Amino acid sequence: MKSEIIKYKHYLLLVAALIIINFVLEPLWQHAIDTQNKVQLMQKKADKIAGLLSVKDGVDEQDQLMTSKRVSLQPYLFPASSESEFKLLAQGKVESVLADANCNIDSIGWKSRSKIEQSLIRWTLEARYKGNAECALKAVRAFEHQKPVINIAEYSLAGSEVSGNKRNKMVIQLNLVMWQNAKEVSL
Repeated sequence: MKSEIIKYKHYLLLVAALIIINFVLEPLWQHAIDTQNKVQLMQKKADKIAGLLSVKDGVDEQDQLMTSKRVSLQPYLFPASSESEFKLLAQGKVESVLADANCNIDSIGWKSRSKIEQSLIRWTLEARYKGNAECALKAVRAFEHQKPVINIAEYSLAGSEVSGNKRNKMVIQLNLVMWQNAKEVSL
């Protein structure tokens, strides 16, 4: 038996080496690679955190600037605690502007509502009215100078005749845009 072991000694050494490689060295090598990958990922994460911490002061400054700009925007926004209160207030402003300009209101209707950001809602209103050129001019100028802001997004003028006669009537359609302070509204 000893002679057979000596005869196959090199095969036994090869099998032992394969067993050691397969069950000891291979798992150790794989563990070292996995650990190296984890260390690289942790290093990348640490670099990202360090980068974010380095720009933290800049972000804080921008946040303070945005807060101060929001405060300065308040006079231009419609303050209202509910949607119906806002619509009543805004539509009342539009009607008073048209009445002051001696225009005859045909219809006023709300077109759309979109949330721009957490503290701002954009509303679109369509106003259709009749009047002469003086009415159209007065109304447009009054809308341009309103506080809170009423912006004219689109307009359409139609009439049977365009001349210097003040009595010529035309149909005017305006799409007006208004902004509401959403912090005061429960959405």
